[in-house]
Parts: sequence; C-alpha cells; structure tokens
Amino acid sequence: MTFISRRAALGLTGGAALSLVLPQVACARQERSPRNSDGPAFVRNDIGRLREVLIHTSTERDYQIDRLRRGLVPYLDLDWEVASRQQQAFAQLLRDAGANALEIEDVLASAIEVAKSDGSWRAWLSAAHPRLSLDPDAVTADTLLGRDPAYQFQRRGDGSYSHFASGTTSTMWTRDASFMTPGGLVICNSASEGRLRENMTLRFIAMHAPELADYPVAFDAVAEGLIVEGGDAQMVDRNTLFLGVGQRSDPRTAPELARRLNLDVVAVQIHKTDFLTRAPGLAGGGAVGQLRVLFLHLDTFFTHVNHEHVLAVPWFLEMEHSGEDPLSQFIRGARADTAIEASDAEAGLNFLKEFGKVTVYRAGTGQKEDMEEMKLLDYVKARGYRVTYVGGREPEDSAEAFSHFMNVSLGELRRQASNVVATAPGEVLAYAGSPRTRAALERDDIGVTSFDARELWAHHGGPHCLTMPLRRD
Repeated sequence: MTFISRRAALGLTGGAALSLVLPQVACARQERSPRNSDGPAFVRNDIGRLREVLIHTSTERDYQIDRLRRGLVPYLDLDWEVASRQQQAFAQLLRDAGANALEIEDVLASAIEVAKSDGSWRAWLSAAHPRLSLDPDAVTADTLLGRDPAYQFQRRGDGSYSHFASGTTSTMWTRDASFMTPGGLVICNSASEGRLRENMTLRFIAMHAPELADYPVAFDAVAEGLIVEGGDAQMVDRNTLFLGVGQRSDPRTAPELARRLNLDVVAVQIHKTDFLTRAPGLAGGGAVGQLRVLFLHLDTFFTHVNHEHVLAVPWFLEMEHSGEDPLSQFIRGARADTAIEASDAEAGLNFLKEFGKVTVYRAGTGQKEDMEEMKLLDYVKARGYRVTYVGGREPEDSAEAFSHFMNVSLGELRRQASNVVATAPGEVLAYAGSPRTRAALERDDIGVTSFDARELWAHHGGPHCLTMPLRRD
C-alpha cells in the first residue's frame, strides 16, 4: 500500500495553484502492505461499530455566496436555521451511539495553530486562498468555512460587492471529501470545481491536525489527478472496496486503487463513460440529468446495514430486470403520451439498462476480471448477501408492483431512503420520511433510528453522506 507521511504531506496543499508542488509529493512510494496483515485497520467495513467520525454541522452563520455560482440571486433554497437543528440532532445521535464525533470547525482550528507554529501557514494560505492572505493572522477556521462575518457581504469603495471568501455549505457532506480504508485515508478529488475547497481543507487538516495524527494518507486523488468522491466508496471487508464509477468518480480510479491500496475493487457503473473531467454539464442536461442526480453516488441507492446485508433500490441492480424495470416501462409509454423528448427517452432507457453493472479489479495488479453481464445485486447475492429493498417490496412483474414502485419506492429513494449510516452491525441512522423502507428494515432485524431531515434530503444527500468514519471496530 502507498502511504504518505504527514510530514511529506506538507507539500500537499491542494488546488490548481499548487500543481507544481503536488507531483513531487505524489512520487513518494512505499511497498504495499500484505493482504490481511496484522497492522492497524482503521475502517475494515461499512458497518463495524463506529468509534470516531468527522462531521460538519451547518450553522445559520454559513455564507451562501460562491465565487463559481452563476445565478444573479444569492442562494435561497434552504432554511439553514432548520437544517442546522436537524444536523445537530444527527450529531447527538452519533454521540449517543458511542462515536466520538469530531467537528471540522474544531479540527481545522487545531490544524491552523499547528501550521502557524511550524511556519507553513502563510504559504499555504497564500496558495490556497490568495484573497485571504493579506492578513494571515486574522484568518480563522470560521473564515475558511465561510462563517466569519468580517468577510461576508463586503463592499468596495464605490459601494459594489467584493467577494473575499466563498461559502462552504456542501462541506456538510463530509463523506465526499475523503474516505477511510484499512490502511489510511483516501483524500478525494471532487468532480465539482466548487467543492475542491473541501478537498483542500481536508488535506490541510490531514497534514496538521493533532486529532488526525494517527491516520496516515494512503492515497491522494488530487495529487494523482483522478476524480473520486467518497459517496461512491464503501469498504466491504478488509480486502474489498465497492466503488461507484462514471458519475462522480472516474472509472480509471478503480484499477488504480486496486493496485495502490492492495484491495479488490468492485467498480459499479453508474454512468457509462471512459473517464471524467470537470467540463461544464457534468451531470448531463434535461431529463437524463434528473436520472443522474437521483443516482448521484453509490450510497444514494445502495448501503450496507449488517454483515452481508444491504439496503438497495429494487429492479435496477439485477440483470433479469434490465430494461424491464418500472421506470423504463414508464419512459417507454410516456414518450408517446407526454411531452418527453424522444432523444431524452432513448438516453434515459440506455442509462438504466447499463446502470449497476460491475467490474472487478484485482488487488495489487489492478487486473480486470471478466464478470460477463452482472449487476451489483447479482454480484452480492451470488456471495450469499441478504437484500432489503427500498420501498419494502421485492421486484415482480405485476400491475401492483409497478404502481408500488412509482408511488412509493421512487419517492422514498428520492428522500434518501437507502442512504443510511450504520453505527454498529444491524443498527442504522436514517432520515424520517420513508416508512415503507423503515418497516422493511425492521422486518429484517435492522434497528432504525430516524430523525427529521426535510431540509437535508432535498439536497441529494443522506446520513451516509453526512459522516466520514475515521475508525470502526
């Protein structure tokens, strides 16, 4: 496995402005660790008892204006006071479950103090946030997180607006900035230019924060130039990683992680593509864009809830239903009877037909294994997994099943029903608002603790997204 020490990582300051520094650090290599070694295993799977986790609770002080935002009116879609209360409730549930929930704001403040003491603060700030670098001593964790009123709604001498610091509200989805493996952190590299600040902040924290001193960096996707987001990654066991690809994570990342982390990587195709860039229109446009947002990351349609037990969207992840799922049936009929464009319908049908196919890349070599035509639930069922379906009903060819999916399962999926986080084997935290899915989980002996999250699910993330586990039993 490749490790980057915290001292070597001092050069990993992130962002395009620092690209000249990154290749020097990226060249650092160590021998891979043997599989099933007796060394530390920070996160071996996605369901072990949660011991330490990184979170970011929003506040009503969070700035809503982003330098990259194209709209003429500032962001008004979310009630941040309510969202903050909902996240505070979630943080308390994590702590009640026995996890040490570290807030990014606190860890970042510690990292800044260390960087100031070792003399690296001014250089990092100048490279990462040049508009804030005129007075480094005045910059705090609140400043970097868009919470410092001294840098909000500033005006120039002529009275016009002057932008100093962007809001970082999407930082609440801490899972996307990095994910933990048995051997250490994978620093992610967002598909969104606007979210690169989160990667930069996480890398800075990983370098300097005393709270993270025990966690090595195993892979830095920014330094490697590969797009990957943590919502697509789930550790299955000490030797296996599931990775959603093609949508928010570059398919080329899967074999690279297999080689570098010495893990079998099961790549789950979300959108069919050979590579990803940050070109405009990443999520696609029109009706197909809606599909791609619905299935944004792996965790929006598939999560682990116990040993060899998963919660998943029905129909789309099994080859026997490929092209015959209720949504495909709806699209085929609706294109004749509604205003759906024929080109959108065809693109949507193709998307759903290819969605969920798996490819396995072998540990150490990244060699691709031919899985024939197999989708994700085919793969896990062949290994003895139990499946609980979003909406609580198994696929079957009937008018009732079609109606149930369209009326119940699809809505609960949109409310992030499958996007749960395990605090221990068989114990999960979930958003309220998906009663059929909750009942199905409880029938299958999974304990569910839910909380109100109307202001959170509307923004395409769930409890799994809101957590970045650092250590599990």
